[in-house]
Amino acid sequence: MAHQTPLAMGTMYLLLAIMCSFRSVESFSLTIQKHQSSRKVSLSKSILYNHNNPSSSSEKKSPDILRRSLLSSIATSSILSILSPANAAESSSSSDEERSYPPITNKVYFDVRISRADGTFYVRDDLPDTNEYQVYNGRLTLGLFGTVAPNHVSEFMKYVNVVYNPADDNPLPSYGRSTFTRLDQGTGLLEGGLIPGLEITSIGGGSAIRYGGRILPSTLWIEKGGGTDKPVSHSMGRGLLTHKTLDPTPKFGITTRAAPLELDSTNVVFGRVLPDDNMLEFLRRVEDIKTYSMDRPAPSVDASLDNRVQEELAAKVFSTQKEFFRGAAKTFGDTRLDNVYEGKFLRRVEVTRVGVL
Repeated sequence: MAHQTPLAMGTMYLLLAIMCSFRSVESFSLTIQKHQSSRKVSLSKSILYNHNNPSSSSEKKSPDILRRSLLSSIATSSILSILSPANAAESSSSSDEERSYPPITNKVYFDVRISRADGTFYVRDDLPDTNEYQVYNGRLTLGLFGTVAPNHVSEFMKYVNVVYNPADDNPLPSYGRSTFTRLDQGTGLLEGGLIPGLEITSIGGGSAIRYGGRILPSTLWIEKGGGTDKPVSHSMGRGLLTHKTLDPTPKFGITTRAAPLELDSTNVVFGRVLPDDNMLEFLRRVEDIKTYSMDRPAPSVDASLDNRVQEELAAKVFSTQKEFFRGAAKTFGDTRLDNVYEGKFLRRVEVTRVGVL
């Protein structure tokens, strides 16, 4: 039940006292149900009818029965007057939120899965039934805003409309073989769309996409004023699909909360994950996944002053060493450290199948 005002709560307590005049809770509940199914029958009509029909059965009833009937009508009308505005406001708020989004021009689905803590997906019956040992499988339904970001939607659909052929040794890149890699704690963006093996390469002074044995054109995801609706702000809430401006790769983000307005200048919202139980459960689980940290743990608040000074000094040395070795690795062409970054999930979050709805 929605939050009630003190006056409404006081009325509810008064109605509890009225309920005591009934012989049973069942009789009171039945009365409420009758009034809910026929709201057009008002108390005033009932009184007028009884007044103009002295031969009616209500006139022949005892005063005690008439009193109960009158109290029943008053109680029912009062309860409906309290609950109806709250429900109407709640419904209005939900519909207003839906109306604030642009129309959905394309619908697609992503079948997703999250591994156990050890990174495995295969069936096991010998493990406890807890999140750490569970494999999660779900489906996300995505609605795209073609009237806001038509070019983004077009580029996104290129990685959805890929026919899977197990006999094809050189397939096209597809979101059906992509992963969600990290959760940016600063912006709340869940980063996905990483297709293993896809990379940007330089050819003839320009850039192209290399995937397996294929060289594909590198197209910028940029709008050229073709949208008929105004852009959507990242501050509108969770579940928004966003892509970094001028990024030719298929990587995208999903907001897990209302994101900072600064993202509006670097990213474009081109759709949303349609809210349902699957979406809520998926976001809850990815927010709970442990992530890789590049920083040395902060000193304990309860530590003594001397220990804190030592810990802070050690953290500075650790940071300096980390930057030195990362720089040295890049100098010698060692790219293994590229796979280790802040916020990286310590569990596998994969897309196994995509399609058009």
